[in-house]
Amino acid sequence: MSSNIPNRSIFCHDNMEVLEGINSSCIDLIYLDPPFNKKKTFTASIGSHAEGAEFEDIFREKDVKEEWLKTIQEDHPDLHVFLDGVRAIEGKTSYNFCYLAYMAIRLLEMHRILKDTGSIYLHCDPTMSHYLKILMDMIFGEKNFRNEIVWHYPSMSAARKDFPRKHDIIFRYVKSSKNMFNWSDVLVPYKPSSIHRAKYGKGGFGKNATNEGNYLSKDGKIPDTVWEIPHIKSKHESLGYPTQKPLKLLERIIKASSKEGDWVLDPFCGCATTCVGAEKLKRKWIGIDVTIKAYNLVKHRLAKETESKELRKSIALFWEGKINYRTSPPERSDQGVDYREQKYIYVISHPKYPGEYKVGVAQDTEARLNQYQTSDPNREYKIEDTYLSPRFRKLEDHIHEVFPNKHEWVQGSLEDIIAEIRGADKDGF
Repeated sequence: MSSNIPNRSIFCHDNMEVLEGINSSCIDLIYLDPPFNKKKTFTASIGSHAEGAEFEDIFREKDVKEEWLKTIQEDHPDLHVFLDGVRAIEGKTSYNFCYLAYMAIRLLEMHRILKDTGSIYLHCDPTMSHYLKILMDMIFGEKNFRNEIVWHYPSMSAARKDFPRKHDIIFRYVKSSKNMFNWSDVLVPYKPSSIHRAKYGKGGFGKNATNEGNYLSKDGKIPDTVWEIPHIKSKHESLGYPTQKPLKLLERIIKASSKEGDWVLDPFCGCATTCVGAEKLKRKWIGIDVTIKAYNLVKHRLAKETESKELRKSIALFWEGKINYRTSPPERSDQGVDYREQKYIYVISHPKYPGEYKVGVAQDTEARLNQYQTSDPNREYKIEDTYLSPRFRKLEDHIHEVFPNKHEWVQGSLEDIIAEIRGADKDGF
C-alpha cells in the first residue's frame, strides 16, 4: 500500500489522530522514543536552539479517553485484561495504567501502518520497560521479538549509593518473518584484541582464515546487542533538547532496517533526530510532535551541515520549501468514499443466567467468547447471535436502553433481543 502523506512531512498534532489517518501497511520503519512515565516535566535549556520546548511525562486518568478503552476491549480483549490487571494491582488511580493505555492504543495503530517487511524500535528505560515489553509481545507477537538492545553511554558518575545507570533499552520487533535486516550496512570495526586472537590463531585473518579457526571479515563485524554510543557532548550536535538522542544511534537503526527510498516514521519526533538521519540516508520520512519546535529544529539541523552562515540561511530557506508542515491529521486514501468501520454485535448466554444475555461489541467474537470461557471451568458460555454493522456502538447502547440490564447483562427473550438489534439497525435509529 502506498503512503497518503508526502515525503518530509512534520505534523504538529496529537500523534494518535495522525496515526489513525495514515494508510495501512505503508511504513517500512518506525522508531519511537516516547515519554517514559517518569512523572515529571522536561524543559529545554535556556538559550539553546530548542528553548521553549517542553513536555509533561505525567499520565493521569484525564489523559485516557474512554473510546480508547472501548476499542481495546472490543478488538483486543486479552490486552484489555492485561490493562485491567495493572489497574487492579495499583489501585483506583494508577499512573501506570493510564500510561500503558495511552501507549497501547498508539502501538496498535503503528502495527496497522507497518508493512509486513517492516520493523519497529521502541526506546525506553527501566521505568516502564518491563510493562512495555508485555505490550509489544501482545500487539506484535512474541515470535516477532528480535532484540533487546542495550544502548550504553559510559560517562563519569558521582553515584555512591547505587550502581550508576548508564544505559537505555531499545526493543526491536518486526511485523513478520519477511522483515528486512541489512547487517552488511552496520558493520563495526573489530577491537584490536579480536584481530590479534584471529590473526595468530588457527584460522588466520580475513581471506587466510580456514574453517578450523576464527574467521573475521575484513569489513568488520555485526554489532551485538550492547551498543556503546556516547551521549551527545558536541556543541555542534547538541540542541539543548531534554531527551535528545545522538544521530549516530538513529543512523545505525535506519541503516539496519530500511533501504534508500523507504518510509521512516517517528511519532514522538521531538528535536527531529530521526528525520535528520532519514534525510541524510536518502529515506522518506514523517515526523509527529505536539509542538512546532520539531519543524523549526529539523530545518535548522539540515542547514547546519555547512559552516557558512550566509549559505546556512539560504539552505534553511531551501528546506522550508521542501518540508511539509501540517497542523491537521491526514485522511486515509486506502478506504472507499463510503467506508465505515464495522464490528459485530454479539449475544452471549450462560445456563447459570436464564433469561439474561450479554450484549456487546467485538471485532473477533471467538476471541471474546474465549475470554469469557477462561473464567468458567465448564466453558458453558455460548454465542447465540452475531450481527455485523457499522453502527455497532449505537446498537449496543440502544439494546441496553430498551431492555432492563444488570451488571452489563440485559434481561429479555433471546428472540426479542435479536429482533431489536436487526430492526433498530434497519430503521437507522
